[in-house]
Amino acid sequence: MKTLEDIKWVDTHCHLQLMGEEINEQDISNLEYFIIPGVDIPTSLKAKEFSLSCPEKSYWSAGLHPHEADSLEDIKNDLQSLMMEADLIGETGLDYYRNLSSKENQIRSFEYHIDISKELDKPLIIHCRDSFSDVYDTLSNKDTTNPIILHSWTGGNKWTKKFIDLDVYFSISGIVTYNTAHDLQAAVKKIPKDKILLETDVPYLAPQPFKGKRNNPTYIKYTGAKLAELLELTPDDISKITIANTNKVLNRDT
Repeated sequence: MKTLEDIKWVDTHCHLQLMGEEINEQDISNLEYFIIPGVDIPTSLKAKEFSLSCPEKSYWSAGLHPHEADSLEDIKNDLQSLMMEADLIGETGLDYYRNLSSKENQIRSFEYHIDISKELDKPLIIHCRDSFSDVYDTLSNKDTTNPIILHSWTGGNKWTKKFIDLDVYFSISGIVTYNTAHDLQAAVKKIPKDKILLETDVPYLAPQPFKGKRNNPTYIKYTGAKLAELLELTPDDISKITIANTNKVLNRDT
């Protein structure tokens, strides 16, 4: 049986371009491949550069985080050019916790990203914080057939069940390892196994036992191990399931 150290993972959401010179080959040594999401023009460009220069297989996305949604009209042309090149669209979505952009502009930007991802037939990465109802309603009103990823899913049973009906993917971060995450831990048991993904959200959301510290891609194994415990599977099972699911999202030949 493989040990936790031997297992390979796929990280569907790691902002490696934000780690600067701190990232090295050892940091991604246990990753089969990974996805680097952009949150604005500069980070989307850096995600592209990092992905193209990295010897390991990786993918990148271009998008505008809801925090930056007020600036959409000023950068739309440049953003759309990047979206044409990117492997995925996002991260986009709604964040009503900080409300750094108006709710109206967040929804406008979110709808724009949904439409572009549908037009280009590319996977869409969604940020959803304190905004489950509006994210659900916005998605429900769009006839999407491209893959939808709910990044760092934190919803409890009610919202998990509702979003399952939209046939989306749920990407689970280190939050699931926290002692306070009882609702999320219960909810992940309800997610169809072919709709579960794993992520780190590096450099944020480090899992136990590193909570509160700078995250690292290698820490994905702790999230995978916790998910395995909750689903009564082995970590190797979770690795195989989540890699297969991400391959499907990316229409990736194996």
